[in-house]
Amino acid sequence: MTDVTTAADRAAAYWNSPGTVTEFRSLDVQPYLTGLLDSTAVDGPALDVGCGGGRNTLALLERGFDVLAVDLHAGMVEATRARTAAYPSGRVSVRQGPAHEIPAKDGTFALAVCYGVLHNAVDRAQWAATVTELARVLRPGGLLALNTFTRETLDPVLRAGTEDGQYLLPDNVPMVLLPVDEVLAAFTAAGLAARGEVHTYVRDLDVGPRAVLRCVLRREGD
Repeated sequence: MTDVTTAADRAAAYWNSPGTVTEFRSLDVQPYLTGLLDSTAVDGPALDVGCGGGRNTLALLERGFDVLAVDLHAGMVEATRARTAAYPSGRVSVRQGPAHEIPAKDGTFALAVCYGVLHNAVDRAQWAATVTELARVLRPGGLLALNTFTRETLDPVLRAGTEDGQYLLPDNVPMVLLPVDEVLAAFTAAGLAARGEVHTYVRDLDVGPRAVLRCVLRREGD
């Protein structure tokens, strides 16, 4: 059985380590987010869930959005604060907290960015709660830019966890990897539909191969 508390401590040790924080703070925004921002009107605030070192938060600010950035790990929160320090407090707020408990009212955001976060849920219940939260805080017609790992290609070092869809890394840190169709169906059930092309591919990372789903979803409504 997975010891979630111990696993969370191991994950926090990695994400808060100076080397990891420095690496993520140095990353530049991905071209696919830049392309989305170039074609998206600034008609409300934006959310950056799992802000990491702040690259997407900075891109959102530069585009003209006011931004709430959230990350579970204190090291990443401080990195994002440092990277966006030139902006006034009225434009950006960086908070520490989990993706399944977003500190915002219903229907707040015109745009949300959730890159490399959803699969880090410790179990399917937390994964589903994160999907529900993302839908809750988006306004009708709002967009979600999503990038998450899926089950289409599994790294051989991963071991099955205690429930379907949960996998354990070598240090016993859990993650949730589901088929692409199941991921999209969960968002559809929450009221978000894919807009435009859905991209799936495999990235060979230094930690091993990861299947990726990348897409933009739109909250149903006017």
